[in-house]
Order: sequence, then structure tokens, then C-alpha cells
Amino acid sequence: MSKYERFDCCYATILDKCSKGVFLLLDNDEKAYAKDFTTHKSGTKVLCTVLKSATEKFRTLVSIDSVVYDYQLAA
Repeated sequence: MSKYERFDCCYATILDKCSKGVFLLLDNDEKAYAKDFTTHKSGTKVLCTVLKSATEKFRTLVSIDSVVYDYQLAA
């Protein structure tokens, strides 16, 4: 699959979290980061919008728009 551009929407799965945000795996196998979203566990599927494309130093930056499948509630 191709890389996502700014303002593209995509599905992602939360991989891990830190104190300031979450790390995600987009549906095209690209790694991403979302700030200020630490309430859900790993495995949660979300719908997000790309805010900034990846660079050599940083991952793709996304905003999480909606939770599609909440791993917490399903387990």
C-alpha cells in the first residue's frame, strides 16, 4: 500500500502508549503517533486522520477521530 498524505483518513490499531500519547499501526503497516489519547489499551481499533507525514526523525502524526472496536470492552 502507498503512504498516506496529509488529511487522509485511515484505520489503525493501538500498539502501545506512553504518558503523552499512543503509538499506532496504520492499516498500510505504517507506524504513527497520536498525542493526548491514552485512555484505551493495546489492540483497540480506531479511525484517524493524518496530520503530518513521517520524516526521517518522526513517525506519522495522526489525530484519533473515533473508536471502532474497544479492546477493553470486548475482553
